[in-house]
Amino acid sequence: MLSTTEHRKLRLKARIRQNLTAYAFLAPALIFFVLFLAWPVVALLIQSFQTGGIMSPAKYVGLENWRQTFTDPLVVKSIRNTVVYSLMAIPAVFIIAMILALSLNTVRFGQNTFKTIIYYPTLQPILLAALMFTFVLHQDFGILNIILRAITGEPVNFLGNRNLALPTIAMVEVWKGAGFWTLLFLAGIQSLPRDLYHAAELDGAGPGRRFFQLTLPLLKPTFFFSFIFATIVNLQIFDSVFVLTDGGPVNATVTTTWYIYRSLFTFNEPGYGATLSFVLVILVLALTAVQTILFRERR
Repeated sequence: MLSTTEHRKLRLKARIRQNLTAYAFLAPALIFFVLFLAWPVVALLIQSFQTGGIMSPAKYVGLENWRQTFTDPLVVKSIRNTVVYSLMAIPAVFIIAMILALSLNTVRFGQNTFKTIIYYPTLQPILLAALMFTFVLHQDFGILNIILRAITGEPVNFLGNRNLALPTIAMVEVWKGAGFWTLLFLAGIQSLPRDLYHAAELDGAGPGRRFFQLTLPLLKPTFFFSFIFATIVNLQIFDSVFVLTDGGPVNATVTTTWYIYRSLFTFNEPGYGATLSFVLVILVLALTAVQTILFRERR
């Protein structure tokens, strides 16, 4: 018969064997995490304390890159433009997507066809979408300006006007992303218990009352995910800006991600670009934290 000490040793060996087996199964994911996520983040953090590294050897500069972010007016401008763009694009695309989702939910025949049509813009590469909107919005030969010239006699420089360029980019992104959010909201609406709606109809509740007192409250988890995900995605806006305006006119559409790209590949300042990357991460974390707190308070 085994003694207590021997029994504990056997249990310890069995536990170690189980842990080693578990870590063996986790090893591929852990290796992937370290190589492609943890180490790049550490390397980027180290780079934020350096200058050069592309055309010249990297040189340690301490907190100089971080100090520069607080005095660089273009950093403030890029953050402001990014936040303003997000405040325009996210509510607009959510409102349009909800209207489309509610409309699709009432369609009984050909719903899949309408889903395909609405979702199709989401599948378009941003380069193709940007080129298409260039032909639509161009001041001289754009289709929209041809119509406006015929009606008012004057074209509108949508992409060259500093007051219109950012809203125009937001419009392009709303057009491209509305299909995704429409199908997400439609799935949420169709998953709601129909018994509650039948009971509300029997009580005399109209469509508006059912929407505000049933649909919106029941879709809170969907909205929470949507706001967090949309915030993370829209704060990284780059493709439309790069293709349509390249930050112009007069830095009116400069965004944080665009400035990171320019710092890395145009200004040859990878250290400053790395610092701006962490500024963007801090901005994303701060806004998502605020949204999480507000959502929990209203539950």
